[in-house]
Amino acid sequence: MDPIRKTAGILIAIGVIEAIPLGLTIAGSPPGVLQRLYGFDSHVWPAWLLAAAVTIGYILYAVRRLPLIGERMFDWHWLKLVAVLFAIVTGTFEELFFRKMLMEWAAGGGASPLLQVFVSAIIFGVAHAVWGLFGRQWRVALGAALSTTVLGGLLALVYLAAARQVAPCIWAHMLINLVLEPWLILAAVTAFAKRGAGVPESAPAA
Repeated sequence: MDPIRKTAGILIAIGVIEAIPLGLTIAGSPPGVLQRLYGFDSHVWPAWLLAAAVTIGYILYAVRRLPLIGERMFDWHWLKLVAVLFAIVTGTFEELFFRKMLMEWAAGGGASPLLQVFVSAIIFGVAHAVWGLFGRQWRVALGAALSTTVLGGLLALVYLAAARQVAPCIWAHMLINLVLEPWLILAAVTAFAKRGAGVPESAPAA
């Protein structure tokens, strides 16, 4: 299959899978849920500054690791439109799950803030290692796990700094995905295709 079409299929599939529980969660929430998810609270402005620093830092890291992102960052291919919806859905759902739900669950079990950050980061990293594992590229899986574990830990710190408000984390995650996608997935798809054809390929870490 053409890499562009395959990338679009992956984006749409992940988006739909995460949009269903996200939609049900929002529909079952009390009034004002969108303000809580996306609204700016000036009382926790340091957390917003931290979220901005995490966003910029991770994007710079990704561009350095994968030049394709920098080369195509402002390329408004039709695939980018799919990626915009993907970023909104995944940025919201994954922060609700990996930050709010997991960290509140850990806190409810008596975990310290440090342990909450650890749990959120590790599970976030392991979940993102799936790209390399599906393609049987162990180095890619390890790189993706390590980089996203660090990102997950930083976003968990943002969550704590925001007095457990998830909005700064959601915005950081959405903006990171808006910049990196669809080129990150396209690069992975291309690398896996070349590997399947027996062409050596140094695929980027996520």
